[in-house]
Amino acid sequence: MSDSYLPVIPDPQSDPERLIQALERQAMALQSEQEEEPMVSLLTFVLGAEWFALPLDKVKVVSRLLDVTPVPGTSIYVLGVINHKSAIYPLVDIHDLLSLEPQMPTRSSRFVIIQHGKYLFAMLVDAMAEVREVKTRELEQQIRSSKGISEFISSELTVDRRLLGLLNLDTILNRVVEGGENGAI
Repeated sequence: MSDSYLPVIPDPQSDPERLIQALERQAMALQSEQEEEPMVSLLTFVLGAEWFALPLDKVKVVSRLLDVTPVPGTSIYVLGVINHKSAIYPLVDIHDLLSLEPQMPTRSSRFVIIQHGKYLFAMLVDAMAEVREVKTRELEQQIRSSKGISEFISSELTVDRRLLGLLNLDTILNRVVEGGENGAI
């Protein structure tokens, strides 16, 4: 029997079914590609009415308010020092740097102890928000701040329809040191 005499069996799938399968394969490939994209964890918080973030790997501790001991001769941005578990940290208030109205500490205020390079310090925030996972490429977006604070923001992104500024700790620490007598924090 020759092949030319074999009956032609129609394809059991219709064109729409093949299209759906092709789209499903593309969606699965896109999803696996997105899952492989690097993510970064951010600690989000509020200063004034604005939302900011820090890389979670820089944050050592978040603590409720502690007693602040003023230290003469420090930077104008340093409120004093705090003692957390027998360790002393300078407490930095960056409201002025970010052109925000300084706030009196409330029950929502927190100290965020940060390790940045060789510096270990605490920063006063008005309220904590949450830890968010974002794609690394989202942190590469252009800065849109118009308040003259863009030098203190390394990137901006929109999270839950809110503009969130990732703080530039290098620039902030440089300004804090410049604001002190004899270059002291």
